[in-house]
Amino acid sequence: MNNTISAGQLIDLHDVTGDGQPKPKLLVQTGPMNVMRLVLPAGKAIPEHKAAKDITVQCVSGKVEFTAMGTTHTMTPGTMLFLPPEELHSLTAIEDSIMLVTKAN
Repeated sequence: MNNTISAGQLIDLHDVTGDGQPKPKLLVQTGPMNVMRLVLPAGKAIPEHKAAKDITVQCVSGKVEFTAMGTTHTMTPGTMLFLPPEELHSLTAIEDSIMLVTKAN
């Protein structure tokens, strides 16, 4: 069963019911992209990893230390990063946080 959001349907990014773990929740899946929400409790770290394609990462709420390309950025609501394919990155939630990740397919 596909639980992604249908075209034209409003998405409440703050509704994290059932998202107790930092596993991304797929919200939108199309041919060219996937959009996922990542809920991170304060103190949760995701070790260094990479994506095969371009990604953007947006902070919806909270505060996250995001390390990529030799720099650590403090991401707060309204900030966004772009990473090219195969770029290693890691993150640690300083506060309970919600991140939005858009990945090219």
